[in-house]
This record gives sequence, C-alpha cells and structure tokens, in this order.
Amino acid sequence: MARTIEEIRGTISAARDSVWVVEDSISKIAGGQTPNEELKGNIERNVAHLKLVTSNQEIIDSNENIADLLAAITAGEAKLQEDIWG
Repeated sequence: MARTIEEIRGTISAARDSVWVVEDSISKIAGGQTPNEELKGNIERNVAHLKLVTSNQEIIDSNENIADLLAAITAGEAKLQEDIWG
C-alpha cells in the first residue's frame, strides 16, 4: 500500500533528526573535540539511515526537497574518510 504524501513528508521530517546528528558531530570535531568512536558511530549510523530514506522509491518519486538529507550524507561520508579516526 502506497503511503500518502503526508506520511512521506513525515518520514523526511523525521530523517532531519539524522541530518542534525551528522552536522552536530562534524561541528563538535571542527570545534576541537577529539574524534572518537562515539562521534564516528553517530555519523556512521545516521548516514546509513539517511541513505535508506533517500533511496526509498516513494521518497524519490515524491519530488520533495531532500537536498539537506543528501548534503548530510556527503558531509558525513567525507568526514568518515578523513584520517582522524585513531
């Protein structure tokens, strides 16, 4: 059964919590907090969640603006690739 646009928007809205976690974790590192397993795990889990949401065909077909979700994936993946994770 297809979800309504309101349900799809709710999923996107909830995914913005993951955007916040990724951005907050990156901000903490940029602010001088030592990269650690907790921050890395936060980024990994939330990037994985955002990938699931943004690859969902109903989300894709909805034409809703998910640019912030995609940007968080890109930023999170880039941070995970940095040589900072002892």
